[in-house]
Amino acid sequence: MQKIKIITVGKMKRGPLKDLVDELRKRFGPYAKVKELVVNEHTAEILKEQDVTIMLTEEGKTMGSMTFAKTLLTWSEHGQRELTFVIAGPFGFNRDLLKHADHVLSLSPMTFPHEMAYVILLEQLYRAGTILAGKTYHY
Repeated sequence: MQKIKIITVGKMKRGPLKDLVDELRKRFGPYAKVKELVVNEHTAEILKEQDVTIMLTEEGKTMGSMTFAKTLLTWSEHGQRELTFVIAGPFGFNRDLLKHADHVLSLSPMTFPHEMAYVILLEQLYRAGTILAGKTYHY
């Protein structure tokens, strides 16, 4: 089973996006153990060296859902290492933090509010889980 940590700046507000996050976390449960870490600001001290750190930014690498699913396996060494996804807050990243990233990933070349990025990331993680398990969610 994959081990995933998602680090975000600030807690998600109640509302439709929070409801969607809760639903996607529930659906994703059979495929991975997901931990959430909410911080006030991103600093290198929150990152563990043994984890695989993936920073989300519009300048990162883009990939399709099938490639993303296969890449998750490679990054995690088939579930042996925890994947840590870092989502910037409303004012973006401290650029010095990017040098601590193992990978820089883009969900889109467009900029999204950090709460929306969280939803998109969770949906793609869920989709990747179903792809890797041979389920029919992804067509």
